[in-house]
Amino acid sequence: MGKGRRIFFIVAFIGAALGLYGQNIDIYIDGIASQPSHRIFFLDNFRMEAASLGFNPVAARTDAEYTFRFNVLPYDDEYIIETRLIANDHNTELVSMSMFFSDLEEMYEFNQFLFFQTVVLIPRPEGGDTIIIIEGPEEDLTWRNKRFYVRLSLDYLISVYILQSEGLHQGVAVYDRAANDPRPIAVSPVDNQFLALPGITLGFELCLLDWLSLEPFFRLSLGDPQNTDFMNMDAGLSLKFPISRVRNPLMVPYGTFVYPLNKSEVFAEIPQFAIGGGFQIGMRGGLHGALFFDVSYLHYLGNAQLYNTYGALFPYPEVIHYQRFVIALGVGYKFGFINRR
Repeated sequence: MGKGRRIFFIVAFIGAALGLYGQNIDIYIDGIASQPSHRIFFLDNFRMEAASLGFNPVAARTDAEYTFRFNVLPYDDEYIIETRLIANDHNTELVSMSMFFSDLEEMYEFNQFLFFQTVVLIPRPEGGDTIIIIEGPEEDLTWRNKRFYVRLSLDYLISVYILQSEGLHQGVAVYDRAANDPRPIAVSPVDNQFLALPGITLGFELCLLDWLSLEPFFRLSLGDPQNTDFMNMDAGLSLKFPISRVRNPLMVPYGTFVYPLNKSEVFAEIPQFAIGGGFQIGMRGGLHGALFFDVSYLHYLGNAQLYNTYGALFPYPEVIHYQRFVIALGVGYKFGFINRR
């Protein structure tokens, strides 16, 4: 059976009452492994699986009708586990199986399958037939259940600068005036500004709960209202709420906070903080991560004050006030580390 597949078994008995598969069957479970921790892990797990299927695990082989035996050996960079079922009355091997694995955590998903496939030839107890319904295979979801992720995305940031009336003639124009006369002698209307340029985001997402994760991030983006070569640097923090009931695709609404780390010289002042939110939708991208699309909105708290660059013709006011918003579209990949149970 390939890695990343799960098999679910429903065992029902048709008769006067429902019972378990291995009811009234004594079984002895033992095995060896190259690492002591592996032997303890599989002994404990196979005994639990046997009990959950109704078998009676016993302490001595002489007390059992059957023996379930396993052997765990290293194989290149992985391990291989071999299981055998032996009928004790005439010491005959009935079934032999094996499968590869990389670490013990992934075997939590397969121990029941491996045990059941090994003991399935044991004759059923009298009093009923067994119906075995196999559902699957089902997609492995470990890609979306990691402890933390490293995220990298390419972004397209649409910055919107909404003109504010403060200091402008009639709230819409820069102007010139005589030295001792507040009345304008020349005016020029100004308008909102829009800027759409690329950026890149690097993030580190820590999964706290199935429905909650925290992601500090760093973003580089190009441009200010007068210079598309300027490099903006922002630090941020997102609080994410994965929708755990939806297995695939990965759907994650989030709230976010951004702190600008630098300021272009064209600004007299910029807001110190921005708040907003977004939505991320992802799909499996290999065994360890996800490809995702991200859309977000940021509202900067306060006005961005842009120096007046209209020169001697319209030198007033010295700064022009704007309210800034940013809509960001991103496409990226996040790679996960360490499985969560």
